[in-house]
Amino acid sequence: MSEFWSKMGAEISGFFVWSIDNHPGKLIGTSIGLVMGFLMVTLGFWRTLVLILFATLGFVIGKRQDDNKAVTAWLERTIKKY
Repeated sequence: MSEFWSKMGAEISGFFVWSIDNHPGKLIGTSIGLVMGFLMVTLGFWRTLVLILFATLGFVIGKRQDDNKAVTAWLERTIKKY
């Protein structure tokens, strides 16, 4: 039985490698949709929306930090708009 699962694991990983090489947008979109659907069912709409908001904000702040751009200046400009 162990040989069966080893072969299945190799087939599945080969499929994912092929998918990433040939259809990265479809794979990423499907994965995001699956996670979003799971979150909607388990957490509900508003909690999922807040979670996505904070994850997006964290990504933006982290990206600015990685690009060596001042996070504080960006936050001040953004807050002053409102």
